[in-house]
Formats: sequence, C-alpha cells, structure tokens
Amino acid sequence: MKYIFFLSILMTSFTARSQKVNWKKINDSQPDKILLSGERQPTKVLLLGTFHFGYPNLDGHKTDSSKFIDVKSPQRQKEIEELAEVIQRFKPTKIYVESSHQPWIDSLYNEYLAGRYKLGRNEIYQLGFMFATQMKLPQVFAVYTWPFSSEFSEKYSWIDSLWTNAKPVDSTRDNYWAAKYKAFYNAGDSIQLGLTMLENFLLMAQPATLQRMHGHYLASGFNSAELPENNGQQGPDALSIWWYNRNLRIFNNILRTQPTSNDRIMVLFGNGHMPILKHCFYSSPEFEVVELKSLLR
Repeated sequence: MKYIFFLSILMTSFTARSQKVNWKKINDSQPDKILLSGERQPTKVLLLGTFHFGYPNLDGHKTDSSKFIDVKSPQRQKEIEELAEVIQRFKPTKIYVESSHQPWIDSLYNEYLAGRYKLGRNEIYQLGFMFATQMKLPQVFAVYTWPFSSEFSEKYSWIDSLWTNAKPVDSTRDNYWAAKYKAFYNAGDSIQLGLTMLENFLLMAQPATLQRMHGHYLASGFNSAELPENNGQQGPDALSIWWYNRNLRIFNNILRTQPTSNDRIMVLFGNGHMPILKHCFYSSPEFEVVELKSLLR
C-alpha cells in the first residue's frame, strides 16, 4: 500500500514537471523559418467556396426549387456587386473555376469582353467572368478534372470491384448520420435564403461549415452520394480514388499554371471541394491562404 502511495506521488510530481513547457523555444523552432527563408516566397490564395447558382442538382443533395436563390434578380445582383467590392480588395491576378473545358471558357470569356455575351446564371460567369473583367485579366483558368477512377475505369477492370467492395462500419450508425446530414443540408438551404450573397459566402467559408460538410463523407459509411452503387457507401478505397483523387488533381492542375509569388490567385469552386483543397493550400509552403473575412472593412 505504501508502495502504491509513493508511486502515485512520484507520478503526480512527474506530470507537474512535464507540463512546464518552453513555448518560446517551440515558437522559435517553427519550420516556416527554414521553408520560407529562400527566394521562393508563397503565393497568396483566396479560396471562394460557392453553391451552384444554376442549381443543376447533380450532387447527392437536391435543393428544392422553392429554396432556389435567383442570382439574376435585381436584389441579388446588387448583393453580388457588394461581394465583388470585397473580392476586389484581394486584387486577384489569376482566377480558377470549376470547368474542364478551357477552349469553351476562353471563347465565352472573349465574347463577354467583346460585349457579345450576356452573363449566364452559372457562378463561373456571374462571379468568375465578372471578377476577371474588373481586374482586366486576359484569361480565366479551367482546372476541373475527373478522378483516376473515371479516367482509367476501362483500362483497369479492377476499379469496378471497388464500388462493391465496401467495408461497412455500422449500418445503424450510417443511417443515423445520413438522416442527420439530410436535415443539415435542408436547413442550410433555408438559411441561405435569408442571407445576402456576401453573408452566404462568409458562412460557407467558416471552418465549422467546411469541416462538417467534409464530415458527411466520413460519418455515414464513407458516403459517395453521387455514386448510386451500393447505396452510396463505397468504403475508403473507392472514396480515395474518386473524391480525394479528384481534388488532388484539381490542386495539381492549378500548380501546372505555375503561379508565382507575385500572383494572387482566386479559386472559385463548389464548397464541397473546399475542405480538401484548403488542406492542400494550407499545408503547402508554396501558398499563403487569405481568408475572405479578412477582406472586410
């Protein structure tokens, strides 16, 4: 008994001593002091997550038409101008949008510059083209891409087996979170109607929003709602070569445009892509993420 008492005192003393942390030494040892000390300084990037203005409803969650935001209404156009005023403070030099058709984007953008095209409802046009025009940019970059699983499904037959090789965790747990997320998205659609465009974009950029949106893929059987096979529950292998891979490829497409430290790049993509893209940009020493809220006056 005395031995146990002595041991508990010793452990308490050790714990107390171990909590004396030299934070100055830790802060002075930050890796950025090494990574950012050379000639290659980080490129500033603004990640602008968006809802799809045209409501194609191609994602797992389908917004009811009664909750559509009419971005072409006079009030919403005024709010878009307010959002544009904030974005202008970032002064983007390159703009990247959710399209894989560069010739089509080039053609349409040139027609718009020539006054022969009236902006369509899509956020690529309403925001991407408008911002690019205001900043007098010669081009808008189309960097969207399909994942490995789509590109090589015919060449590698084993890919098909991944859709039926799910590793379910717990069907009761999966169904619980699937129902919770359905309510989550429906509530979001209602909330959006009562917010201005700027407020909507600020809400979508909130860390909690991004974390919980990404959490849908993790909390209900590695859900891939856009893939109907196996009730959308493909497991980690399928999700990694479908969803994670697609976003890593998008990030790589941006890198291939060779942004420099003098550039200020803006990435305009559906907000579902932002958790993984933000992780890439935050982690890479090549970039410095600028938060939308920091542009507010």
